[in-house]
Amino acid sequence: MKKIVLTFAAVAMLFSCQDATEINQPSEFSFDVAYQNVDDVKTGVYAVYSQTNTTAGIQFTSQFTDECGLGEASGNGSDTHRLQLNVNNTFANALFSGYGGAVRNANIFFTGAAGVTPEGADEEALYNEALGEVHALRAYAYTQWMAYFAQDLSDRNSLAVPVFDFIPAVDYAPERNTVQEVYDQILSDLEEAERLLTLSGTPYSVDFVSLDFVRACRARAAAYVGDYATASSNAQAVLNNFSLPSTASESDYRQVWEDVAGAGTANEVVFKFNNTLAVGSSIGQIWNTNSSSVAGSPLYEVSRRLFNILESNEANFGDIRRDVYVDPSSLISPDYDNDPNPRFNDIIVVDKYPGDPSIPGLVGGYTNDQKVFRTAEMHLILAEAAADANNLSEVGNQLKEIRDARYTSQEPAPSFGTSAEALREILNERYIELAFEGHRYIDLKRLGREANQGLDRNETDCSLYPSAECDLPPSDFRLRALPIPAAERRANSNITQNDDY
Repeated sequence: MKKIVLTFAAVAMLFSCQDATEINQPSEFSFDVAYQNVDDVKTGVYAVYSQTNTTAGIQFTSQFTDECGLGEASGNGSDTHRLQLNVNNTFANALFSGYGGAVRNANIFFTGAAGVTPEGADEEALYNEALGEVHALRAYAYTQWMAYFAQDLSDRNSLAVPVFDFIPAVDYAPERNTVQEVYDQILSDLEEAERLLTLSGTPYSVDFVSLDFVRACRARAAAYVGDYATASSNAQAVLNNFSLPSTASESDYRQVWEDVAGAGTANEVVFKFNNTLAVGSSIGQIWNTNSSSVAGSPLYEVSRRLFNILESNEANFGDIRRDVYVDPSSLISPDYDNDPNPRFNDIIVVDKYPGDPSIPGLVGGYTNDQKVFRTAEMHLILAEAAADANNLSEVGNQLKEIRDARYTSQEPAPSFGTSAEALREILNERYIELAFEGHRYIDLKRLGREANQGLDRNETDCSLYPSAECDLPPSDFRLRALPIPAAERRANSNITQNDDY
């Protein structure tokens, strides 16, 4: 990691700056002051949640991949949208420092919590729960950090990100650990989280770490590195407690994205970061300036490629995702590819985050919770594991589970002749089902070459901005990994850059 400057308030309270004469300022807080009892330990968990709750990956993925086209209010768009991915990229820097900061936050928490001794069974349970939550959050941070920056997730000896379980000094300058070493750390954290949460009797909560969070995170991390036995067993363990609806209900599915309590949310969302007026990010502003409507000054819109798929699916199968993802105020040009001004005549507004009706005012119109683990992702992981095992009929069964929950006109399970063909269909279904949730870049990175699928934008979207490139083949180095940011490299000469950057 780079030379670390602790800038957030919760961390600043825990550290004192010592100069040559070791003068302690009256306002400084040491660990024994910040963590005096178990309640302080439990409160300290929230700083780790806060650092881990980032939408930088969702924003980067939407702008860089074929999820979005330019909106009327975005000018020429970002350098990321123009595929100019280099060592000074804003999102690469935010993702590297953000997830690295979450790991550091967790380590600070563990150091402070170690000085507290719980008294009695109730305090012991609360203490174990707090530690279990942070072990799980650190595992999640490592999973995402590794996914964006590992040179090759399929090669356990490939360079990934630094592993550290201590509070680093300002001159800490580590080398990158391998994918295997990071994966070992993730599994270790999740094993300890599972042990502690079981001891504490922590109940399920959609907004806080639970045993289902642990299993879902283990399933995702294992799928990322191709450990499909672990991935499938943990995905199935999650599905023992969650199930997709057997028939499609647009109203229930809409509840998921409006953050309305109901059958849809209860069955479809395993864990989400709870964003409010005071906590978290305004996720809707990734795509819309004010609100998810034509009048809300869209910055980025549903890409024409994605919209065409949704439109076709709705016409042929009654796919409810079309009307949930696309705001009804959208202007749909009937002849978009020949439209002389498609940017202003073909405005396809992203409405997957329509605003939380419980939050008042303008902010409520672009604030929604970030859905981190969903039931549908577990089915997609099972499909991927089945493809790896060449169990092609099971791939079809898992995809049918999702489509039955989305198509009002149910279809037979798809069939495949080869594993590569099945993998392409899994990637296509992930593109639709997990759109605008931060998965597309990582999916193309880890599955694109085997499925022979890269970044593929519609020509109309490409015509909206001056760029030398529009599509990227799966072999392109920018789809293999993000660059290690220049700021990190300047501060740490030991950290190796990814190939071709």
